[in-house]
Amino acid sequence: MKKIILGLSLLFSLLGILRSFFFVFYDFDEVTEFSNFFVFSIQPYTFAGMNIYIPRHLINGESESGTISMGLINLSFFLTFLSGTVIYYFSNYKETKLLAFNYSLVFLDSLIKIFFFIFLFNIDKLNITEFLYILITLLYLFISFYFIKKELNSNMLEKDNQTTGNDLENASNSKRFLNLLIDSFIIIVIVFGFISFAERNEKMASLLGYFKMTFGDKFASLVFFSMIKFSYYLVFESIFKSTPAKFITSCYITDEEGNPPNFSMTFKRTLLRFVPFETFSFLLGKNLHDDYSDTYVINKNTDRKIEDRYTQFLTIALGIVIVIYFFMSNRHTY
Repeated sequence: MKKIILGLSLLFSLLGILRSFFFVFYDFDEVTEFSNFFVFSIQPYTFAGMNIYIPRHLINGESESGTISMGLINLSFFLTFLSGTVIYYFSNYKETKLLAFNYSLVFLDSLIKIFFFIFLFNIDKLNITEFLYILITLLYLFISFYFIKKELNSNMLEKDNQTTGNDLENASNSKRFLNLLIDSFIIIVIVFGFISFAERNEKMASLLGYFKMTFGDKFASLVFFSMIKFSYYLVFESIFKSTPAKFITSCYITDEEGNPPNFSMTFKRTLLRFVPFETFSFLLGKNLHDDYSDTYVINKNTDRKIEDRYTQFLTIALGIVIVIYFFMSNRHTY
């Protein structure tokens, strides 16, 4: 199974990176329905945001042709996927944090695609391409779920479960703040992805219009963001006892005895996140969504030196992405 994970991870990451540069060399007009399906639907996830513009260099056209938009967020995620694959191999299949993070993104993106498919379903337009699309999406959903639950996350949790509740170590405030930043960033990416899609789809635009009519222009975005945030935390913490950010920082939630919390505890924990200013309560030594749901955020048993390397790597990578984004954006503006 470890070699299967390695092979699929390498394939997925390279497909995603190659797709990011696809239209630098090929013209939109020359993309057939099959190649469009192959380029956009075979890759495991697609997240929108931080678009930059790079020069076109057509290899099957007569000359270079202007600039093309590239999603920097999607590219950066796939670069972490490739990095996680390399680290997984050279650590003799022991270091799984980046892979668990990326497969959690595969799981998340598959759920979003299934939602869109159901929401936009039209029996009259159903064809073999649509059928293959949803079939591949369901396959990605199963693969990501299985890899995280059985392979990438299970070994460390089994070691932790051998210890008593008193031996478990609570996650530090700095780690929890990093969790907040990463998870919030992903949620914002999802929200902007929905809004971006609504600009091109009438049915999705009507849904956002309904939010504006119901809650007003000022509060519609806030309510929509809150719904995405609620679904995000409830799904991940009820299924995996973790979130994408917690996979990276090597922590997970438990009850007071060190056992996985039940659904009602997770549901209460998620609701409590919406108490005003609760998000930053951990900075004052209180964690309201922990304290009143009887849950804890616990560190996994990991090598601290390796964990520090992960943190340094992600910090540097994020810094590079931000620098490239602002440099390319200003260059395009001028």
